[in-house]
Amino acid sequence: MLDYAEYLESLAARSGGTEVIQNDRKNRDSFYYNKQVEQFLHRAIDEDLFEVYYQPVYSLHQQRFVTLEALSRLRHPTLGWISPDIFIRLAEKNHLISQITELQLRRVCRFLRENPALRASIANVKINLSPLDLIHSDGGSHLIRILDEYGLPYSCFQFEITETVATEYSASLTRVAESFQAAGIGLCLDDFGSGYANLNTVMQLPFSVIKLDRSLLFHICTDKNAALFYQSIVSAFCRLGYRIIAEGVETQEEMELLRSWNVDMIQGYYFSRPLPPGDLLRLLTEEAVEQM
Repeated sequence: MLDYAEYLESLAARSGGTEVIQNDRKNRDSFYYNKQVEQFLHRAIDEDLFEVYYQPVYSLHQQRFVTLEALSRLRHPTLGWISPDIFIRLAEKNHLISQITELQLRRVCRFLRENPALRASIANVKINLSPLDLIHSDGGSHLIRILDEYGLPYSCFQFEITETVATEYSASLTRVAESFQAAGIGLCLDDFGSGYANLNTVMQLPFSVIKLDRSLLFHICTDKNAALFYQSIVSAFCRLGYRIIAEGVETQEEMELLRSWNVDMIQGYYFSRPLPPGDLLRLLTEEAVEQM
């Protein structure tokens, strides 16, 4: 009952006002679903049941895929695929996320080691980090030790940190970011534009790549102000020397507009959805054959 009360409280918007949350069938079903996922997480970690899908990033200039983002996926035996938003939130709540990060990193390392041709064709694989990966005193060195186990160059990896994490965990993040920078591991700021990060936040940390959140793309093809705003962000970051990745591109109209603003790297369904390892290798092989 206490868990259910806590769950209902979590549904209320953090607006400071009074809000009524109904104890209805929909909320009860959602609560039980979350509890099933929460219980399954321990088994998934013990048995390494997480999968890694890869979403490739396309370079308009080079006309090929140049980098990948590794994304965790989890399938429940009866519930089916579980949304990453749900199992990652529950893993963070139960302090399990660092174990999932380690499992994912090891799986990515094995994939890269088994496919040297893939390593030669892409710049790096981007891996998302949680706040809990960053607040531990040895968080950065632990991840580096895992890379050392597989004997892969640090340049094969780039760690992604969300805008929210960069804003709220600046002290802890600075310490970890410095250890990554010293090792030669790149940092990417993810989801810029989704929250409250500003240029000052970005410039205090050694990011080399900025991912512009999908929400910034809304209406750029129909609203001049939205288009001007996006173009201004791109122009500012480019002048500061950052590389830009436009996230969430789904249409040719969006892609052509971004091309006209000198955005080179595109990540989104227009070029490719996240793919399991086998499908990714086939996609990159077909691309290589077409370019011969």
